[in-house]
Amino acid sequence: MRDPVSPSERLAVTLRFFVTGDAQCTIAASYRISASTISRIISETCAAIWTSLKERNFLHVPSENQERKTIAKEFENMWNFPHVKGAIDGKHIVMQAPHIGGSEYFNYKKTHSIVLLAVCNATYQFTMVDIGDSGRQSDGSVFNNCSLGYAIENNKLNIPDPEYIGNSEKVLLYVLVADDAFGLKRHMMKPYSNQNIPLDQKIFNYRLSRARRVI
Repeated sequence: MRDPVSPSERLAVTLRFFVTGDAQCTIAASYRISASTISRIISETCAAIWTSLKERNFLHVPSENQERKTIAKEFENMWNFPHVKGAIDGKHIVMQAPHIGGSEYFNYKKTHSIVLLAVCNATYQFTMVDIGDSGRQSDGSVFNNCSLGYAIENNKLNIPDPEYIGNSEKVLLYVLVADDAFGLKRHMMKPYSNQNIPLDQKIFNYRLSRARRVI
């Protein structure tokens, strides 16, 4: 009877699967473990990692209005940009082309990928993620079509109401800061795209770029 697969070996199998993209049957041959066992190990290890990180509040979605105000205050204090509820960006995760529908995952870098869309706070911590959209889509398209984008656009996340900025008479929405890949929206700020812009717009772009560094 074969000895149980140790936790360290389970982790090694799972990391190899995600880092290399090797087929599970290839990994099975390397470790002399059946393909069905490899599949189960990867699934169970991912569940264990998720449970452990969740218990440590690793990916905490702010649920209260005051939590989001605290995040906004941290962005203002650390990055000099007020009323920011998070920085958003997308990351392409390279994958092997699926046998069916591979063109849907073919991206502008001429590789196949899925998209990780993430929002983080002022201290580089993820607060929301959406994973799995096809790499053919731009970050903006992924946002428009995913549940995360729907929740933000339809105010399902207890976003604070617009408030005055400091002692001024200007009222500002709480927004996400994004790059040019995203569209300008009611709850999303992006930089001015024209290079020949006045000084005040250049300063705005600089401030927004600093606030986006966290993602």
